Amino acid sequence: MSAKILITIALIAIFITGVSYAADATTNITPANKDTVSGTSVTTPSLAHKPGMKAERGIKNMLFGWTDIPKSIIQVTRDSKNPIWGLTGGTLKGIGKAFPRTVSGIADVVSFPIGDYDKLPIHPDELKTQIQ
Repeated sequence: MSAKILITIALIAIFITGVSYAADATTNITPANKDTVSGTSVTTPSLAHKPGMKAERGIKNMLFGWTDIPKSIIQVTRDSKNPIWGLTGGTLKGIGKAFPRTVSGIADVVSFPIGDYDKLPIHPDELKTQIQ
């Protein structure tokens, strides 16, 4: 891809994120349009489900996913008190965190118009109680 295409994609994503924030700032949440049981707003969806927020998260993960590598090197060095192990093990641990984060960022940017999955994840303890 040429630099012009990448810059255009980044500007579009930034614009969509800005529009998402502007729409959020203009919503009117009053006691009349809140759910009385949970106290949450009935009219506005969760921030995590908005396409602009998904694009923003994807851009951040793509641009800053690599920062997990030096962060892991520092953490492993601090925990083990061995700089050689910190460099080797920390680098491997950082790559193990940075690669999936960067790939998920790319997937979020590519699929941001679709939105997130609406259902909450099932945790193993909840699954056990549902089976019994």
